[in-house]
Amino acid sequence: MTDARSMEEYLALFPYTSAAARYVEVSTKTFESLLSVGEFSKRVLNKSVERVTRAISGDIHVPSVGNDDYEVEIFSYVMARALVSCINETLLVQRYANAEARDAYNNLRHADERSQDGYILSLLGDFRMPASIKKNAFQLYFADVIKYTGRLRGPQWRLVNLLYRGRVTLAKGEIIQILAEAVRLKVLTGLPLKLSGKMCEELSPYTSPLKKALSQVLLRQEESGPVVLEACPPCIKALLLQVKAGKNLSHPARFALTSFLANIGMKEDEIVLLYQMSPDFDYELTRYQVEHIKGSSGKDYIPPGCSTMETYGNCVESDGLCRRIAHPLSYYRLRIKRPDAGVKTSTG
Repeated sequence: MTDARSMEEYLALFPYTSAAARYVEVSTKTFESLLSVGEFSKRVLNKSVERVTRAISGDIHVPSVGNDDYEVEIFSYVMARALVSCINETLLVQRYANAEARDAYNNLRHADERSQDGYILSLLGDFRMPASIKKNAFQLYFADVIKYTGRLRGPQWRLVNLLYRGRVTLAKGEIIQILAEAVRLKVLTGLPLKLSGKMCEELSPYTSPLKKALSQVLLRQEESGPVVLEACPPCIKALLLQVKAGKNLSHPARFALTSFLANIGMKEDEIVLLYQMSPDFDYELTRYQVEHIKGSSGKDYIPPGCSTMETYGNCVESDGLCRRIAHPLSYYRLRIKRPDAGVKTSTG
């Protein structure tokens, strides 16, 4: 960053960096002062609640940061972490880390080219990943890259395609994906904070409505979803029954089910919760995979067709309608329009 304003903007956009932590540390502002009556404190607390609320709702819109909001943004991150820590719910911690990672991803993607390069290099330095730029591509050490690619999916992330003489050459979009994952892990491993009961009591006017919002989201997920079970093809019904029975699905089966549910409108969190009965359930990994399939990588995945389902052994005994279509989505859409189409099967 070349000037004070650029640095302040960088800290506001990426408040989990070491530079932002130093800024907060040398500031005269304290927890008590941020809870005191005053215009700045009010703006910080309102922004903190907004950050956590967006994490709860899964809102991916990132508000723009004005020149007069830089310090508010920095300290709102500090107080948002305090709010999340006082609520101390695993689901919220995970959601908050994911939300900060999505914001980082979007802030990097939407920055102008000059700022974008500066942000990327600064973040790489903050995460101790030295890099060089050659022809608009970034070269990093393999060991630095591998730490953040375990959850990324796609042929470009396979080890054989990454490694060349101990260094990895990545396009700017790929670097941004890695940095978003680095942000998620940093935020996640830093929560919850160890706060006193007194601090949490003082924050209770702000955490109470957040707790209510979180409980409402969980209740809506438990009560209903957009899936009309009777309209699902037999193969999807069979996979759903296996998941509910606590069985692990194969990778092709899991991809087929997740991409199908994503394409018919089921929300990310609802899909993630479906898998919680699986013996190998890992919330972080499952959510990451679901988000990727739903398009966080910039690509929306379509579930496999009937021939592919058959190839992988995921096609079960078909009904009359199955024999007239070639894709599970076609089955679902036709049954939504015409509930009596085909031969009815058990809903389990």
